[in-house]
This record gives sequence, structure tokens and C-alpha cells, in this order.
Amino acid sequence: MSREALEQWMAAVARGDLADPPAALTVENCTAAGLAPYGTSYRRSRGGVTFRAYFTPDRRHHAIMLLAGPELLLWMDGRSAPVPTGIGGEPQGAALERWLEHRFSAGGMDHPVRALAMWAWTGAAGRVAARDGDRCGRTYPAPPAGVTPAEYGEIGWEFTDERCAYNFLDTAGKGVVRVAFAPGLRRQALTIRAPDWIGAQLWVDGEQVPVPCERDWGPLCDEHVMWLDDRFVHAEVGGLWSHPLYDPVKMDLLGDIRGLLIWDAAEHVRHLHLPAPDEAWTSPILLRRGDAWCIYPDGEAYRADRPDRTLPIPR
Repeated sequence: MSREALEQWMAAVARGDLADPPAALTVENCTAAGLAPYGTSYRRSRGGVTFRAYFTPDRRHHAIMLLAGPELLLWMDGRSAPVPTGIGGEPQGAALERWLEHRFSAGGMDHPVRALAMWAWTGAAGRVAARDGDRCGRTYPAPPAGVTPAEYGEIGWEFTDERCAYNFLDTAGKGVVRVAFAPGLRRQALTIRAPDWIGAQLWVDGEQVPVPCERDWGPLCDEHVMWLDDRFVHAEVGGLWSHPLYDPVKMDLLGDIRGLLIWDAAEHVRHLHLPAPDEAWTSPILLRRGDAWCIYPDGEAYRADRPDRTLPIPR
């Protein structure tokens, strides 16, 4: 990009033409076009519009943040990028600026646009959760696929271990979103629990998994999922209040009798296994043994190696 091209683009933006900027932006272009160094950024105001340019240390990625009154726009590597928003839909300008200054400009991200998309998606999902008009989750946007553990860390998610992290969907901390990575870290399962749900919706690699759902209570899938291997992920499902062994006295909104939902991430197939009337699955455990699945009703049965079910693994 030449200095002239950058100046022409800034002039066009000041006139209201919001075309994408030229992609090959350099520090030299910025300084030649009058953007002055300011901390980790380069800045210039023109026609009531403020331009802020940021670069990663290796100069592989750059971002341009534009502020024109209440309007905030962002381009990354020459293309329009999503701006994270709050529960009310307001742009999180101050938070985005801090992220660009202290995270983006520090480098270390292979795909900062993807990390930013995940941040923006969290805000969008939080707005849907706040409305709580769709308890069965059909109107939730699909989360970005392929976000790495490092990228989740770069947008502030908290890790409980190297393969599991979480964040909140609202400032009150009532809505929660969690991610669990497969052992090879190439696949991921993400759950959302809105404030008034008793369970969670589930996505695997960006694809929504159909989970049992009760209209008045919401999804009946537990928010904590586990990967059996790099192909199968599973979670407990509740809502089995009509099961003969259900105990209504126990304080568990999903119920103390559980089923098991298994998702085949390779074939995109759901397997749902429920306990028989005489089977009390209170905390079912799934184990692979050769070419078979073993389902244990609880930890005691697992330790004694007494599975209730032994099923052939689908090929």
C-alpha cells in the first residue's frame, strides 16, 4: 500500500464511504500518512473521524479501529471484523481498545480474527440468553469453529484445566458458556446455559447438537461434557421425572436419574441412551473397551466393573 492509497481511503471514510481499507498496511504507510505513534498504536483524526492502527510485533497482522462519534468500526488485515458488543448491543469500545493494545499488539495469535469472532459471538449469545425467548435454543447464532485454546485465553476465558474453559454471558454471571476440547485439541464441544435454564445447549465444532428440551424448563443436557476420544463426546441428560426410580426429594433440577447423550463428531450422529425402568443411572459413566461402549450407572458400579450396558461402537 502507498501513502497516497491510505490517505485516499481515510478521506473516503471521512466522507462516509466505508469501503475496506487496502490490505497491505505497514507502519511506514501509517507514519507517512500522518498517523502518529501513541503507545502501541498509530493515530490520526480527520474530518471528525479518529483512526487507530495496531500491529503485531512480527507485522503479520494489523488492525484499524475507526471512531466517529458513537460509531465504532474495525478492520483486521484489510477486512471488516466484528466489534464485540454488550448485553444491550452497545459496542465495547474501551474493552476492544485495551485488547488491541495489550493482547493483539503483543502478538502470539495465529488467527486474531477468529479469536475476535469468538468474543463477538459470546456477546451475541448473551443477548439471546437475556431475552430467554427461545428455551430450546433455535435462535442462537452458531459459534465460530476452530478457535484454539490459546485464542480462548487471549479473549479472557478462564481455564479449569488445559482442555476446559468457561466464560460468562452476562455481567451478573448467571449465564455461562463452556468449552471442552478433545484430547487432540482439534475438536471442541461448547455448551450454553442461560440464566433460567436447568440444562444447556450443545455445539460441537460449530454444529448444534439436538439435545432433549422441555418447553418450560429449557434444554435437559448437563452443561459439563466429556470427550471419550477424538471422535465421541458425551454428556448426561436429565428430565426423566417419570422414571420409576426418580427421587423427587433430591435437590437436583435435572433430576437424579440421568440418561447419556453421545455425539459422533465424525459422522454427525446423535446416540441417546436412557436407563430402563429398573436401572438407576445417577451419574452414568461411559468407557470404551475394545469395539464396545460400557455404560456404568455410577462410580460404585464402575469401580466394581458392573456395566448396565455393553454396546457395539458404531463404525
